[in-house]
Formats: sequence, structure tokens, C-alpha cells
Amino acid sequence: MAKLRCTHCGQPMGDFSKIDVANLTRNEVLIVEALVEANHRLTSIDVLIEKVWGHCPNGGPLSAAEGIRTHICHARKKLEKAGWTIRVQKGHGYRLERLVAGKAVA
Repeated sequence: MAKLRCTHCGQPMGDFSKIDVANLTRNEVLIVEALVEANHRLTSIDVLIEKVWGHCPNGGPLSAAEGIRTHICHARKKLEKAGWTIRVQKGHGYRLERLVAGKAVA
């Protein structure tokens, strides 16, 4: 089972260490890593686009925001099995939240 680890020191990411990233795609992992790095704070879609496609000379696909939303939808389904979800606050961003009895808690 692959675990999220700090990109700087390689240690498990605290609360988030129980998230199994083995079944996530590369882009889903990058999005989850950005949300983990935000440590329960909101992360804008622009930050997620930069995280996923920042290495591209053209900045990613023309519909990068839609691509991020699609990746989040797929990742959300996979994360729910591990007791996590990605919550959206329209106009502000995304946050990784723990599920308790099927409901998200910050």
C-alpha cells in the first residue's frame, strides 16, 4: 500500500498517512498532495492547475479547470473508501476532509 509522504523529508503525512495513493492516477496524486500540503485549508483551482500542469510550456490544456474538476471527481470516489473526501467551496477552492459516519468533518 503506497502512502502519502512529505516531499521534503519522506516521513508519513500525519493524519493523511492512511490515504492509499496506489490506486490513484498521477494527476490525482498531485492534486491530493497539493490538498495535503494545504493542511485542511482551501486550495484554489489555479494552485491545482499549476501543480498538475505547471511543467507544461503551454500551461496545460485549454480546459485545465474542467480537467481538474474531472480528476477530483474520480479521486473523490477512490478516497471515500479510505475515509476521506475532497470538499469544494464554490468560488474559493478545495479541501481534503475526513469522513466520519459518511459525513465530512474538517
